[in-house]
Amino acid sequence: MPAQRYSRCKNLNIYWTVLDKVIGQAVTIDGFVMDMLTAEEADNLVDLLNSGNQESLWCFAERC
Repeated sequence: MPAQRYSRCKNLNIYWTVLDKVIGQAVTIDGFVMDMLTAEEADNLVDLLNSGNQESLWCFAERC
């Protein structure tokens, strides 16, 4: 299995940021930084990004 490019990092007591390990910064989708997420949201986004399923990102961003 290839190395995972995206991971989550705890930033406050209950919130998480999704990080791009290649560039060392938080992921930005449609101009929004992916931080202040719940653990479940961060896990789902990390899974989507690492799977390469870009079509599902629109659903994530719009809370389908």
